[in-house]
Amino acid sequence: MTDLLSLAQSVVQQAKAPGVEVEAIITHDVETQIKVSRGEVEQLSQSSSRGLGVRVIDGGRTGYAYTSDFSDEGIARTWRAARELAKVATADKYRGLPDASPISDEDLEIWDKRLPSVPTTEKIELLKRVERAAFDYDPRIILAEFCTYGDAVNHVYLANSRGFAQQYGRTTAYSYLMGIARGDDGGMVNAFGSGASNFFADLDPDAIGREAGEKAISILGGKPVETQTTTIVLDHAVGAEILSALALALSADDWQRKRSFLLDRLGQQVGSDMVTLMDNGRLKRGLASAPFDGEGVPTSATRLIDEGVLQNLMYDTYSARKDNKASSGNAQRAGHRSLPSLGPTNFYMQPGHQTRDEIIAGVKRGLYVVSVMQTGGIDPITGDCSMGANGLWIENGKITGPVGGVTIGTTLNDFLQNISEVGSDLRFIPLFGAIGVPTLRVDNVTIGGTK
Repeated sequence: MTDLLSLAQSVVQQAKAPGVEVEAIITHDVETQIKVSRGEVEQLSQSSSRGLGVRVIDGGRTGYAYTSDFSDEGIARTWRAARELAKVATADKYRGLPDASPISDEDLEIWDKRLPSVPTTEKIELLKRVERAAFDYDPRIILAEFCTYGDAVNHVYLANSRGFAQQYGRTTAYSYLMGIARGDDGGMVNAFGSGASNFFADLDPDAIGREAGEKAISILGGKPVETQTTTIVLDHAVGAEILSALALALSADDWQRKRSFLLDRLGQQVGSDMVTLMDNGRLKRGLASAPFDGEGVPTSATRLIDEGVLQNLMYDTYSARKDNKASSGNAQRAGHRSLPSLGPTNFYMQPGHQTRDEIIAGVKRGLYVVSVMQTGGIDPITGDCSMGANGLWIENGKITGPVGGVTIGTTLNDFLQNISEVGSDLRFIPLFGAIGVPTLRVDNVTIGGTK
C-alpha cells in the first residue's frame, strides 16, 4: 500500500502556490455494524472507505474538495478544484491553518491490535449474548429493540504547508440495546443498556444486556407522584443527555454566535463547587482521544468549569483567532469529506467520592431518574430543560417503588447550581458521543405529576 502520509505530503507540495495555504487529509476507515432480533442476524454491514480531502486557503478564502480516486489524475483534479473554489469563496480574515506544533508520542491506549482480526462470527455471538442477557433477566422483558454491535478501525493521515505531517490509528467497539418490559396490566416501559471501549475485549455482553433488563423491570408499573420540588438522582444515561447540551453551551463558536445560556460569564460561579467539567482529548482509552485534532493542533485537557467557576471554552483555530486565544485542540473531522468544525472530545464531569448507593442513602425524599423522554427538551441557548421521566422513588434513603408518567423541569443554570453530590462511578455513554458522567444528585428540581 502507498505510504499514505507521504502521499498527503506530496499533495500539499503539488497544490502549494505563493500566498496559498494547503492541507491534505487522508482517512482509511473499516466499519462493522450488526443488529440481531430474537437470536437471528437482522442486519450485517461491513464497509471500507479511503479518501483524500484537500483544503486550500487563499487570502482568507477557503476551497475544499475530496475524492476516493487515488490516481495521479484524480488527485490533481481534486487539489485543482479546491484552489478554484477558493478563488470564488468569501474572504474571512480569521481563516488559516495552525502553526505546526510538536505532537507528543505518549501512548493514549486507543489502538486495539486485535480488533481488526476479530472474526465476524465472534462479534455476532457477542451481540446474541447481549440480547440473551436481557431476556434472561426477567420473563417480563418482551422485546430487545435496537440490539446493535458496531466497531470502527480508523486511520488518519494529515499534512499541511506549514510543515505539519502526522498520522494515528484508533479503534472503537460498542454495543447497546433497549429492553422493553410489559407488566400484568399491559403497561410497557423501556430502558437502555450499553457499553463502549477502544478495546473489543472490554465489552461485557452479559452486563450490557442485564443493565437494559434490570432498569426496565425496576420502573415497570410506575405511577405519578404529587407535583413537588425535590431532589433527583440521575442515572448515567440521563446525566449524559444533559451534559451533551452543556458541551454545546461551552463551545467558543456558539458563544461567538450568541447561542449559549452561559454567555459572557467567564470567571463567574456558574455551578456548585461539586461541578468540574473537563474536555480531554488526551484521556487514556478515551473514545474520542487522539494525539492531534482535525487540523493538526495537539489535543489537550481543558478544565472548562473548575469547582463551579467557568474558566475556559473549547476552541478550534478559527474561533481562537477570533478571540485572540490559543486553540484547545477541538477541531473535529467526520472523515475526508468534511472541513474541520469545533466540537467536544471526551467531555465529562470530574467524579467525586461516593458510590451511587451512598448518594441514594443520603436522600431524604426524591426521585432516582432511570430514563427520560424528550418533551420540552434541553436547550443550550436558553438553558430550558424539561423531560418526561421514569424512575424509582426514594424515601429516607431507600428505594420504595417505581415512578412513571412525570416530568422533570429545571434550567441548565439551576441544574449546575444545585448539583450537591457527584458519584465516583464515572462512565462514558456511547449514545451521545464521548460523554462521561458519574451518578449526580441535583436538589430543588420540579417534578410534575398529580396535583
